[in-house]
Amino acid sequence: MRIVQEIERLTHSYVRHGGKTNRRQQRSRMIAFAEFCATEGARALAEVGARYVIRYWRATRHLSDTTRYNHWRALCVLWKLAGKPGDPPTPCPGLPASEARRP
Repeated sequence: MRIVQEIERLTHSYVRHGGKTNRRQQRSRMIAFAEFCATEGARALAEVGARYVIRYWRATRHLSDTTRYNHWRALCVLWKLAGKPGDPPTPCPGLPASEARRP
């Protein structure tokens, strides 16, 4: 579970600043994603890309749209913290990332 530990280290300072409750929720969503990736075979965050995110969306079809949107926002933060370019794929495949963002 090296990827989970990597995300825990990466998000440690993120949780310490700003709104604590929201950031703890975001971190728990990021760790849930990391655990999913670990079960899919990823060992490090560098190995994770769009394919893992798409598989994650398929595995979380049972969740409401609002919950999936919140998970996507957590993945956007994770992408930024990890230094990955762009945004992760959205939960709705036909919806571009720019339209998925709510004001």
